[in-house]
Amino acid sequence: MLKINYTPPYYVFTCNIPSEIEISTDAASVYVTIACGPDTIFETTLYPYNNIAMLYDARSIIEGHMLDKQRVFANFVITADTKTEETTTPERHFIYSRLSLATNAMGFVQLFFLTTRSMFTIPRNSFQTLSAFYLPDVTLQGYTECLALFDGESTPRIVRIEDAKVDTKNTTLIRDIISPIAIETRIGSKCRLLQFTVHRGFLAKTFYVTDRTPNLTLLVRNEFNCDEYIHLTCVTKSKLDLDRSTATSLGVTTFYDDKSAYEYDVESSMLTLEEAKHFSQLLLSRYVNIVEIGGALAPITITDINSEISDADNATNSIKFKYKYSSHHFPITIDYGNNIFDDPFYRTFD
Repeated sequence: MLKINYTPPYYVFTCNIPSEIEISTDAASVYVTIACGPDTIFETTLYPYNNIAMLYDARSIIEGHMLDKQRVFANFVITADTKTEETTTPERHFIYSRLSLATNAMGFVQLFFLTTRSMFTIPRNSFQTLSAFYLPDVTLQGYTECLALFDGESTPRIVRIEDAKVDTKNTTLIRDIISPIAIETRIGSKCRLLQFTVHRGFLAKTFYVTDRTPNLTLLVRNEFNCDEYIHLTCVTKSKLDLDRSTATSLGVTTFYDDKSAYEYDVESSMLTLEEAKHFSQLLLSRYVNIVEIGGALAPITITDINSEISDADNATNSIKFKYKYSSHHFPITIDYGNNIFDDPFYRTFD
């Protein structure tokens, strides 16, 4: 007798993996593995009590593998083996989720993008990513519905631009890079984009365009292990923490064990209730990168978060947090052009 008492649905969020999985057996021991495709990611030998062996914390094992491999979904199989019998769970698609979603995963991914934001506010010169999980053998028409104010007109009007059709043969993840400037270019006439809604079949997400320039842009992994940008208008204060030892030999002082580092205190401007809650949750991610001058990414570590969030109508929600660069890193302290011809003085001689 050998049976794994766990049969997940074909698509399942990792948050719904039980903390304990029972394995019924009359053997003295059972060898258990968890495999992702051809790779075994975990193996152990369990010893049953009253013919029940318990596999604990399979969720953290599976989620840890998906985080390390930067995967949003993957196929997993649990195998139990004794000297005389072997049994496996059916191969199932696990979708990463840090949230407690007591919902059917297949129904969720057909109706929602992989983000918890109901809508986005996006700076005109910035980007946002929008990821969606698509089932196999699906054909969906994509389009973007835009509200734009055209030159010479006093009233905004709606314009629809067609996007590429989604046609899948296998289960897949598709990530759209959203850019207001690119959408204005696609419209083809001089206009100022005010808002737009991205449609992919039954999926839809609205973006409100702002001319506000963010002081800080972060790229993080959201609750579904998908990339997502945080655009913040904020005040940042830097503090140098000097921590190093000195040694003097023959009148010469040298440094050793240098742990000096900059730490940054960030206080955001006023946020909506949804923005404050969402950003606070995103900053708990294991992967947070700051977007530096020129678009370079540098990993940072969030060392402290202080969020006071209220649902009162007159509340001025904001978040405060501290971060350090994950590796020894000095900030850019000067502003400079790409070349001398960026200077207006030189352009007068064209």
